[in-house]
Amino acid sequence: MAGPVMPLGSYGVLRTTDVDDARASIAASLAPHRLTPLAGAGGFRALHNAATLGRLSIHYIDYGAEVEVAVDGMDFQLVQIPLAGLTTISCGRERVVATQRTAAVTAAGESVRMRYSAGNPRLMVRVGAALLQDRLALAERVGAVPEAGIAATFDLTRGRGRSWRGMLDVLLADLERESGLSSVPLAAEALEVALVDGLIASLVPGPEAEAGPVPTPHERVVKRAAQLIEDHCAEPLGTADVAEAVGLSVRLLRAGFQEHFATTPMAYLRQARLRRVRDDLSDGTATSVTDAALRWGVTHLGRLSGDYRAAFGETPSETLQRAR
Repeated sequence: MAGPVMPLGSYGVLRTTDVDDARASIAASLAPHRLTPLAGAGGFRALHNAATLGRLSIHYIDYGAEVEVAVDGMDFQLVQIPLAGLTTISCGRERVVATQRTAAVTAAGESVRMRYSAGNPRLMVRVGAALLQDRLALAERVGAVPEAGIAATFDLTRGRGRSWRGMLDVLLADLERESGLSSVPLAAEALEVALVDGLIASLVPGPEAEAGPVPTPHERVVKRAAQLIEDHCAEPLGTADVAEAVGLSVRLLRAGFQEHFATTPMAYLRQARLRRVRDDLSDGTATSVTDAALRWGVTHLGRLSGDYRAAFGETPSETLQRAR
C-alpha cells in the first residue's frame, strides 16, 4: 500500500542533516531564527518544500528530531498545522499547543519560541503583513474582525476551521498540477485572497463557540475599560490586556463594548488613535503624517489613510496641509 503523499513534493527547497545549513536555508524563506536540536544533532534531518502564491507562501517542514526555534520577530503572520506530533508556541506569557486537530497562529512583530516534537512534519502558511492588513480592513467593514492574541489556535475539525483546512488541501493539490488554476495569475490572486479571508473568518468565533447568551458587564466597568484604552492608546494594547486590567474575560469585554458602544475594543482603540493623530495634525504638533501616526501606535500607513478618510472625510495629508 502506498504511503501518504508528501505535501508540495514538486517544490523541494532543502534536504540536509546539517543544522547550520537548515537554519540558513529556512531563514531565507521565512525569518532569521535560532535552531536548536534538543537531543543533540542525532536524528536531525531537515526537509523543506515551499511554494509561493503572490504575497502568501505555503511550506512543508520536518526536522525529524525534537527541536526548538526562537524568532526575535517576523514581518508576517504564520499559521502552523502539525501533521503529526505537537507544536508548542510561547510568546511572553501566552502559550498554545497545536496538534493535527488545530492550527496555531502567530502574529507579526513579536518574539516567539516554538518547540517541535520529534516526528513533527507540518504545514506552514506565511501571510504577508500588507496582504493581511488589506483583508482585515475589508473584514472590519462587515464586523468580522478576529481579536485573537499574539498566539492563538483554531479548530480544524469543525465549522469554519474545517472548511479552511479543506480549502488549503484543494490549493495544495492544485499547486501540484502542471496546469492548475494557481498557474493562472488572475485565479492565483483569487485563491490567495480566499485563503486569507477564510483564515480571518476561522479566527472569529462561530455560532458553535457560543454556549448560550453572554451576560453584559456593568456599564461602569465597560467605561473604565474604554478610559484605559483612551489613556494608553499609544501602547501596543490587545483585547486580552484590557480585559485583564478591568477584571473581565475577553468574551465579556467584547459583549460589553457591543452593548454600550456598538463596536469592539480594538475598533474603539483604532478610533482613539485616529482622533489623536487628527489632533496632532491639526494643531501643528506633528510635522508629518508619519510622525503623528507612529507617535500614536499606528504602524500601517496605508490602512491609516483609508480609515482616516472614512472617519473625517479627508486624508491625513489634507488635514496637515490645511493646518500649515
